[in-house]
Amino acid sequence: MPADLGGGRTAITDVVGQAVGAILGRRLRSAFTAAGIGLGVAATVATVGISSSAAGAISDRFDAVAATTVTARYRDAAVRPDPATVHRLHQVNGVVDAGVSCATGQDSRLAATAVDIADGGGERVDVLAAQSGALRAAGVEIVAGRMFDDGHDERGDRVAIIDSVAARALRISDPGRSPLIYVDDQRYALIGVYRAPVGQPQFTNAVVVPYAACRHGWAEFTESTVTARTALGAADQVGGAMPLVLAPEDTTAVEVLIPADLRSFRQGVEQETQALFLGLAAVSLIIGALGVSNTMLISVLERRTEIGLRRAVGAGRSAVAGQFLVESALVGLAGGAAGTVIGIDVTSAVCLLQGWLVVLDPTVVFAGPLVGLAVGAVAGVYPAYAATRVLPAATLRG
Repeated sequence: MPADLGGGRTAITDVVGQAVGAILGRRLRSAFTAAGIGLGVAATVATVGISSSAAGAISDRFDAVAATTVTARYRDAAVRPDPATVHRLHQVNGVVDAGVSCATGQDSRLAATAVDIADGGGERVDVLAAQSGALRAAGVEIVAGRMFDDGHDERGDRVAIIDSVAARALRISDPGRSPLIYVDDQRYALIGVYRAPVGQPQFTNAVVVPYAACRHGWAEFTESTVTARTALGAADQVGGAMPLVLAPEDTTAVEVLIPADLRSFRQGVEQETQALFLGLAAVSLIIGALGVSNTMLISVLERRTEIGLRRAVGAGRSAVAGQFLVESALVGLAGGAAGTVIGIDVTSAVCLLQGWLVVLDPTVVFAGPLVGLAVGAVAGVYPAYAATRVLPAATLRG
């Protein structure tokens, strides 16, 4: 025996059937009503998907640079580590490349001429002395010529590479012509032009000479910094081993800087991005709910004769209210399902255009239609109540 509503005369299946019939009988209106909720759900799904994908893409780029770079500074600015000591870092598990560098404490004069500039001319640039391993670890990219190697460093060759920004300022386009440059009255042969890596401002508008210049006091340099590029996930391990390798006699002489935890970084980006747009998605859902409520209320007014006739033949208030609640809930469900599909498509399109990996929580996909169902049901409460207030005598006004 079917379950009954309202005096035992109207079964639940009949209520659902009548609600479906009413929706199908007003297809266009039902479609526009569902579209309001659909847009809200689509905005919610797209917001969560795009923000999660963007956070993943940002953290991936962060991984490729900052998350794999570990630096160690000697607290005593006068310490100049032996290249063999730094070379031992390559034996640490997880180290991809490593080297030591020194920077001058003030700008130096640079000129791409064969004339000494002791008179004060030339461009103002930063000067660094570094091993080639330190440059590779920092992500320096040669765009013309070549990089100096360990042989130049061991022999004490006076060679240099220059940043592309400084090269343009000095109108140097082809280091193959081997122009001579002067750094604080010291002559160097230019062998290459490089592009400064992102996030490494010390390499911008700078000239880099072999580490021998720092070790042998060819110029005044500040403290020594060891830079190590690690495999993903090995930064903590390498950072813990660096003091033991670089200063085994006194590990406190070395200060190690390890990248921040990427999980916190990614979660912060994702939460801040989602918080910005979920408010807009919530507004869209509220507007959609108001649209459903308004449409259903108008439907109650238009169908007063139908409701009064049903009441006259024995349908109870619960049956009438149930029909309108089911109608609004089904409209919300349809809108939520359509909005979920649209939100997934929008997320995929944006990620495709940006070259990101699509990151979408399955919970969001399944929750979209349920959110639409809930919003539709809540929006139909007042129209359903209004329908129960229609008296059987209303059929006489038809």
